[in-house]
Amino acid sequence: MSERKKIWKTILFCLFLFLALPAGSRTVEAASKPAKPTLSKVANVTDGVQITWKQVSGATGYYVLRKTTSGSYKRLANVSGGSNVTYTDAKAKDGKTYQYTVRAYNDSGTSGYRTGLTITRLSTPTITSISSTCNSVTLSWTAVTGASTYKIYRKVGTSGSYSLYKKVKSTATSYTDSNVEPGTRYAYKVIACKSPYKSAGSAKACKTLTDSTVETVDALYAIEADVKLTGSGTGYHAKLVAATATCAVSFGIQFDNHAVAPYTGKAAFLIENVVTTSSGGQYYSRTGFSSVNKTYHLMLTVSEGGVCDVYVDYEKVGSVTNSSLAAVIKNGSPIYLRVEGSARVNGDSVNATFSDIHIKEKGSVVETPVISIVYLTGEGITSTASAGTSPDKIVVSGTLSGLADNQDWDSAADFVSGIIQYY
Repeated sequence: MSERKKIWKTILFCLFLFLALPAGSRTVEAASKPAKPTLSKVANVTDGVQITWKQVSGATGYYVLRKTTSGSYKRLANVSGGSNVTYTDAKAKDGKTYQYTVRAYNDSGTSGYRTGLTITRLSTPTITSISSTCNSVTLSWTAVTGASTYKIYRKVGTSGSYSLYKKVKSTATSYTDSNVEPGTRYAYKVIACKSPYKSAGSAKACKTLTDSTVETVDALYAIEADVKLTGSGTGYHAKLVAATATCAVSFGIQFDNHAVAPYTGKAAFLIENVVTTSSGGQYYSRTGFSSVNKTYHLMLTVSEGGVCDVYVDYEKVGSVTNSSLAAVIKNGSPIYLRVEGSARVNGDSVNATFSDIHIKEKGSVVETPVISIVYLTGEGITSTASAGTSPDKIVVSGTLSGLADNQDWDSAADFVSGIIQYY
């Protein structure tokens, strides 16, 4: 047999075998381009707009496309890897509306794309401050371009969950929550919205202050008031005082150019603890910075053992013990409650305002506190108070004079003040 006949015989035999195979087995699969991806969602996150889609079989990567409402799709990103199905558009601009879609690709080609998903980019509001009193919490946040409203979510306690609490207009960047309980922890989350789209949320927590007043504290003596201090010169103060003829504890606001660092030339909440000893004793401690020309609610209490607690805006901020007051309490002698305004040296001015004053004596709240004595020990210092009255407000003010050139409120403490004492 010739060589040519052998080749044809082989070809015919192979063709016979091929035709003898079942029809389904004769198909030779060719590689194909991937299917269109299905988009799951687009959402505002802290870093931008996040696009999510479902994985496509056979894809080796994806193209993310973006367009504005009036534009056409442009390729935004190439996400390599068939199992990577999210992308965050960090270049999306606040307030602008975008439409996103995705195409899959492999070595055989690129898929088509489905109808895109639309979103307005809304950045996350940043809660810039959160503060509380015993009966309110105030929070502030940054404005978000494009937002039409803000939704405030609230969580009570540490184990609760967030729920929608309040919706406010886009012009608002702060909110005061007055539906709170003293001593309770609240957390807030603020979200910017432009229906039906919303931003991610930022959260902060705050604990309301304890509602501590002369009526609620367990103390033998207590005095509380709204206190505001202004003045000029090297030093001036406004204080609440619990005193006897030989010992005292005072608490209030003091500005002093000669205070120890870091309080030099600044206002602070100051405790002065004067103890009767053979050599005398006078001790100062500060509980933090304060401000002048700002009203604070202050309270000073005295309990068994001479323990004195001090409060700012209903929150306990410090405590001292005075052994001399402890002895006075033990022998049954009275302790006198006072308000006091003082200046440091000649030429210094003080304006100390005390309002809404309440006191407790020997464990009982005094319904109508009556002034017993007004001491104006500093030349140039005056007061609006007078003995035998119970005013809603007391102002101690004036410019100090009459001291020697080398004297100040430490060396001549008995000649620098206006003191109003209650029975």
